[in-house]
Amino acid sequence: MNKKEIRKIIREKRENLSLDFIEKSSEEIYKKLKDETIFFNAKNILSYMDFKNEVKTHEINSFIKENGKNLILPRVIDKEVMIAIKSGENFSQSPFGNIEPVGDEYKGEIDLIIVPGVAFDKYGNRIGFGRGYYDRFFKKYPNARRIAIAFEIQIFDEKIETDIFDEKIDMLITEENIYKFKE
Repeated sequence: MNKKEIRKIIREKRENLSLDFIEKSSEEIYKKLKDETIFFNAKNILSYMDFKNEVKTHEINSFIKENGKNLILPRVIDKEVMIAIKSGENFSQSPFGNIEPVGDEYKGEIDLIIVPGVAFDKYGNRIGFGRGYYDRFFKKYPNARRIAIAFEIQIFDEKIETDIFDEKIDMLITEENIYKFKE
């Protein structure tokens, strides 16, 4: 299957998830994430604000702020660029319909990036929404660890198609499993 076919299949599966399943599974993912040493030791964490039927991130983001860590969130500024903004009080709706932070670009260190995605495999490969924002962003922060969070229905046993510019993740946490690709 190519990326386009995989995106279509997974989006349909996610659209059919119940709110109860999303809430309970997101809670399980949050519990696993907060117990990971990489997350616990990180000071500057880029997370995201969930959209539609993604893993809910409100609890994760609250935990980051309540524990003295810096919550940094992404903002898309054009067709190819995503920047980081330290979480504050101001937010706006993006052209994609999701909520993003408003503010000056954060140019400090990022220790950990919590990564969304459409589909993943058990080899550390990720398929995003097709614009390459995260793949380009990873290159700006090559030392930041990358933990993806997703539902188990988004995981493929076989290797998914990748391109030369696709960046791998270090770890993937679902409601059922933790997959580690890099220690």
